[in-house]
Amino acid sequence: MLVILVIFAAALLCATANAETTKPAVTRTTVTRTTNTTTPAPGSTFEVTLNLTGTGLQIGGVVETIPDGFAFVRTTHPENQTYTAGQKVVFGVVNETVIKYEVQAPSSEGAGATTGIFNGEWYNALTKAKGEIGSTSVSVRAGLGAAETPTPTSTPALSPPALVPGFEAVFAVTGLFTVAAVLLVFVQLKKKGGDGFSGRSGRPAKQVRNRS
Repeated sequence: MLVILVIFAAALLCATANAETTKPAVTRTTVTRTTNTTTPAPGSTFEVTLNLTGTGLQIGGVVETIPDGFAFVRTTHPENQTYTAGQKVVFGVVNETVIKYEVQAPSSEGAGATTGIFNGEWYNALTKAKGEIGSTSVSVRAGLGAAETPTPTSTPALSPPALVPGFEAVFAVTGLFTVAAVLLVFVQLKKKGGDGFSGRSGRPAKQVRNRS
């Protein structure tokens, strides 16, 4: 397996070198986030959708920061391309255009509504371009449901805000071997046509059961 990873890593190095040689004028990548509700009931599970549009994000990643008190449950994204660390969820991207995942709201509303804000950023491993995904706010209050239509948020690739500390380090530490493994398993998953929800956390992630 290590030999295969080395081969893929070498191939990725060549691809990166070619990308830097061609030097595309502008990488126009846009990532937007929507939720199927902005007022989830306490303890309920709701869906978050990331839409990756434009060009350039062929190989890279997206890091989502989930609000404190909320819990990552599962995702339709390939398990081997999904990692979690605390409130952060890292999605390895290999030509995907849509990423969906589920989050569980806090089980208790406390004294009034609990408001949580989702933030995120994306990174292009080939061109080194990076950008921030606009924040999305949700409020947890008993008796409320999916009544509001969320407004997509986005940030263009030009002049993006700085990434949260450690974002690029995720790719630096995991390195080309991880990207190579992602490519290898991605091809295998496509051949099998597998689907369904899955999640992974550096080590195999524990699936959180919906307590609603």
